[in-house]
Amino acid sequence: MPKGEGAMEQKRSLRPGEIPGGAMAFISRGLSEIGSGRIVLTAQDSRLVSVEREERIGGDALFTKGSGKSGAAGDGALPEKIRQSFQDLPYGQVIITMKDGAVRQVERLTRSRFTGLDGEGI
Repeated sequence: MPKGEGAMEQKRSLRPGEIPGGAMAFISRGLSEIGSGRIVLTAQDSRLVSVEREERIGGDALFTKGSGKSGAAGDGALPEKIRQSFQDLPYGQVIITMKDGAVRQVERLTRSRFTGLDGEGI
C-alpha cells in the first residue's frame, strides 16, 4: 500500500445534510461553554464544510475572573433541532445564538447560487 493511501481510505465524504459525531460534540461543547456568542454551521452543496465558534465577552465579565458562563445550553432536544435546521440546506448557514448561557435563537440562512450570468458562480 503506497504511503498515505490508508488515510485516504479512512476519510469518507459526508452525506448531504449530515452532521458527523465529532462536529456535533464540538457544537455541544460550545453550547455548554459559551456565555454569549454564536456557533455557525456552513453548508455548501448540502454538505457541512465548517463549524465556527464565536464568544462575546462584555459588561461585568470584562472585569471579573472567568467569563460568567452558566453552562446551561438548553434541553436535550437541541441537537435534533440543529440537525433538522441543517437538513436540505444546499448553500447557507445555521446560526445558533447564545446569550447568558442559553440558546436564544436558531436561524437558518439560505443562499442561492446562480451560474451562467456573466461568469461561473458568485
